[in-house]
Amino acid sequence: MGLVVSSLDNKNNLILCLTAICVLVVLLLPSSAGAQERQGLLLNAGLTVQSDSNITRTAEKTSDRLAIFSPQLQFLSNVGQHTFVFDYQGDFAAYNDNSQYNYNDHDFKLGAQLGHSHQFSSEFALGYQNKIEEPGSNDDAPQAINAFNQLTRKTARAKIYYGTRASNGQLVLGLDHDQQRYTNNQQRFRDLDQNTLTGTFFYRMAPKTRILFEVSFGQFDDVSGTLVADRTSDENRYLVGVEWAATTITSGTFKIGYQQRSFPDVSFNDVDGLSYFLDMLWQPNSYTRIKIGAKRATDESAELNIGGFISTGYSLGLEHALSARTQLKARYEHDKADLTFVQDRTDIRNSIKIGIAHSLRTWLDISLDYRHLTRSSNDEIYAFSSDAVEMTLTTTFD
Repeated sequence: MGLVVSSLDNKNNLILCLTAICVLVVLLLPSSAGAQERQGLLLNAGLTVQSDSNITRTAEKTSDRLAIFSPQLQFLSNVGQHTFVFDYQGDFAAYNDNSQYNYNDHDFKLGAQLGHSHQFSSEFALGYQNKIEEPGSNDDAPQAINAFNQLTRKTARAKIYYGTRASNGQLVLGLDHDQQRYTNNQQRFRDLDQNTLTGTFFYRMAPKTRILFEVSFGQFDDVSGTLVADRTSDENRYLVGVEWAATTITSGTFKIGYQQRSFPDVSFNDVDGLSYFLDMLWQPNSYTRIKIGAKRATDESAELNIGGFISTGYSLGLEHALSARTQLKARYEHDKADLTFVQDRTDIRNSIKIGIAHSLRTWLDISLDYRHLTRSSNDEIYAFSSDAVEMTLTTTFD
């Protein structure tokens, strides 16, 4: 049998080799031996009651009331310079009139942060999610369904750090693996395996400012086994940026550069162009926090005839303490999806959330929130709107 070597095989071999190198480095580097006190088990929970005018995010609205119970569990342990953590987050939702939409979400995470020496450290994480896809969160046409899209995700991450945040230079090598599998509503054609290799170099320009250079190579493998067009693709990004904490008032990270998403299957259009990411915190005083975010990146389509598209988003969040126990919160999000296939389509999603939170006890908070969500489009079948009011009780043991 002849040996056929393709570019896809070469990338798979590269990822496997780099994974092996990362694991070997972790095993060979010296680790600290002294044990510290274990942090132990932490339990919290939340209970939300909500009234939503459009639970399915469709043009013909279906209103309902629902209750969501959200248990949280964390086990944390420190051993020398190493930290190990297990997290669980659950959401158990029950609707008053439309019980067919009831769902249980489960999110498990297992992580480790290892300090091997003054210059070397590593980070590992495994994750498993069994959850619904929030209705209206993708680019598919809203339609009447008997249940929300259900999927499972398995994730794995490895990072190797050479140097620290205080060093003049720091190199970070990361490898991410993500599997997604859809289990209902004929969504199996969206099943993908994603592998991403990222390298970032930080250089200190000032005591609290670092510039960065980042390169990432991503591979999306279509594993659906369906007879539709192959959604396999490659995604590369080349970014430069700055990370700063110039004063106690402002801090953040900004990256900008070029992205390219290519599809071997000619049924899909290649996507390329400008890419940027902003994550900024502004604290003008001791009782006000403002978070500013922005991104321009490629996204995966939920429709058969679209392989990928450019998504541009902006967000603005406000937290303002009215008193020692009462806080006002507000958040605005804007997302624009530019889809090009048989005809151009642009979807614009706007979300506004305003609420107030109050500490009833040192371990118990209550909040009341209002949310308005809309999606407009030059194709009317994709448009919807919803309004929701919710009250939440949350324990805050720490």
